[in-house]
Amino acid sequence: MSTVNGLAQKPTLSVIIPVYNGREYLSEAIDSLLQQTSPPEEIIVIDDGSTDGTDQLIAEYCTTYPHIRMIRNARSGVSAARNKGLDIATGQFIYFMDADDYVGSTLFADFIRAKQANPELELFGFSAKMFTDVPVAERRFISAHRRTMAGTYPGGTPLLRQLLDSDSAHRVLWSSILSRELINRSGSVFLPIQNHEDAPFMLNIYLQARYAFFTADVYYFKRYSLGSLSVSSRDFSWVKNYFIAREETEKDIQASGIQVDDNLVDRYYFPVMSGCLTMVRKYDMVVPQEYQTVFSALVRKMTRNSLKLRIFWYCHPLYSSLTWCKRKLSAFSPP
Repeated sequence: MSTVNGLAQKPTLSVIIPVYNGREYLSEAIDSLLQQTSPPEEIIVIDDGSTDGTDQLIAEYCTTYPHIRMIRNARSGVSAARNKGLDIATGQFIYFMDADDYVGSTLFADFIRAKQANPELELFGFSAKMFTDVPVAERRFISAHRRTMAGTYPGGTPLLRQLLDSDSAHRVLWSSILSRELINRSGSVFLPIQNHEDAPFMLNIYLQARYAFFTADVYYFKRYSLGSLSVSSRDFSWVKNYFIAREETEKDIQASGIQVDDNLVDRYYFPVMSGCLTMVRKYDMVVPQEYQTVFSALVRKMTRNSLKLRIFWYCHPLYSSLTWCKRKLSAFSPP
């Protein structure tokens, strides 16, 4: 970010939104960007082969707002769409958001103030809330993806450790605004998978960032829908994609030359790792032959120091019975 007469200039910002058959929700997402107190200079919407008229809706916005661009993509998945958006984005900073969510009206203004106060800032991280997919008047919001750190921090392994210690190491894109120079320097790209594709990208960003700013303020509002990819996968692909993401993470760390303890990476991926065991046991998944060795190693690692996970995995009927009893007993607890 350059200066004029010693004053920091406003950084330019590109927003990238991949969308597939999202006509029902896309307007709320785009309108939340247009209604910003400091709107982004560029909004890139990648239509990933929609068949529900999403492209027509985007075209209408483009006609009215010249800074909105539509890119048509043959159905290739969210990662390919994001990578394409990165290829054409012109902003000094990049923000990725999902097409069925929305952002608070002061997000970009507050980011700009933080950037102007800290010219070396490369990452602006914040909190989110989740709401169920119901009419606006019936929405109830719950805290999700909270950031409990506040202020400016140097990046690298110490930052990752602080984020993990404060339960602020988000593995999702939409709770951070990122410097384009940081993305380029880190060499981060999105893997062609449908789950956990954000995780290696963000870990690489945390390790490579020079300075990051975090706030507990909530700017992102995440729609929770039972039909979404992130909550509906009941086949082994959800687990398989973890192993793909983890392998890419190891490659990124090796390429960066940054010394990162394996335990630190395990802590970063812990919710996903425990989720793998939960998915396989809960849905009686068959582990393919080619993944049996690595999955068995994962089970041993996860159950070694956790009595709860050992009971869950090796004595699942007992675990289910205990959970049922706990739920019943809680009904008799005093208010």
